[in-house]
Amino acid sequence: MSIGRLFGVNIVVDVSWLFIFAIVSWALGSSSGPFHAIAVTAGVRAVLAILTALLFFASVLLHELAHSLVARSQGIPVKEIRLFIFGGASNLTEEPKAPLQAAWLAFAGPLMSLVLALVCAFAATAIGMTEPAGIVFAYLATANLIVGIFNLLPAFPMDGGRVLQALLWAITHDRMRATRIAGRVGIIFAWATIAYGITDVLVQGFGGGLWFTFIGWFLLLSAQGEERQARLQVALRGHSAMQLAVPAAATLSADTHADTALKLMLSKGVRALPVVLGERFVGLVTLGDFTHADSSALENTYVTALMKREHDVTTIAPNADASEALAIMGKTGFHQLPVVDVDGLFLGFVTREGVIDWLTHHREPQVQAALRQP
Repeated sequence: MSIGRLFGVNIVVDVSWLFIFAIVSWALGSSSGPFHAIAVTAGVRAVLAILTALLFFASVLLHELAHSLVARSQGIPVKEIRLFIFGGASNLTEEPKAPLQAAWLAFAGPLMSLVLALVCAFAATAIGMTEPAGIVFAYLATANLIVGIFNLLPAFPMDGGRVLQALLWAITHDRMRATRIAGRVGIIFAWATIAYGITDVLVQGFGGGLWFTFIGWFLLLSAQGEERQARLQVALRGHSAMQLAVPAAATLSADTHADTALKLMLSKGVRALPVVLGERFVGLVTLGDFTHADSSALENTYVTALMKREHDVTTIAPNADASEALAIMGKTGFHQLPVVDVDGLFLGFVTREGVIDWLTHHREPQVQAALRQP
């Protein structure tokens, strides 16, 4: 759910974040937490624990905000910042265009965490460890230090792994090769984290080891996904978006009524259809656009009143590189990407299913070699 905007960036909290927030608050307020040594009631300790947990996750938000603000300074749009069980993520709609930009973008988050750790350490020292506020700042100093250092580990796709990717990119002058290498390093780190977690569980019992196992599993899936994406982009290199495009199941004229459009989409089993005026692309209507519409008024509503207009729709030119289409779909989460030429004519969709089908049936040696490469 969206909780607001900060510096123009939408902030979204995933439901899984509530679980980790509850765990952190419980740990801080328990008899073994940082407030057990001071003479306060259980209620006050609970309030301090919740406040400290909120400040910690505010620190995580600032970590991600640093990424987002650096991205915007480089001209890269930021879709949102999402807080979830394993921390946070800045959802960028484009990738950096140069290694130095990528390195600085990745390093900005850990740098923010380390600066926050230093500021909190000074505050804790000034206030004193016998005061509740001093204990709060001491905890935040330690937590931000751990977050900063942990994120600098070269475990792709964490920040340190992305710095490694940028350095390899600068050395090899091949972004996809750098991503594949960084992805393999990330997989090694992920398996090492899982092994440590399992060992700790076997020796110490359930606790921190279980959490390390979950983190390692998350890193493994993320690294494998990034490496797979890099391989696909290599396989598509040199081919155009138009080569991957598939025709739309149907096109809707601008004077089509919304109820007709919905029935057509349901009968065709598609998520989206293009809307055209003559042959010119003017918008895209999706099933989600009907969610908040008045169902009783659909027969009197034109589809143009519900659709996303062309200037609000991400499209791709027919001669654009196919790997660019794949990257856009990966970053935005779109299932289909309209292919529109310079005259505004709709030519088809690049879809995930279409990309997989094209790769499956394509027999050029360089494509098959890229897909088989370990």
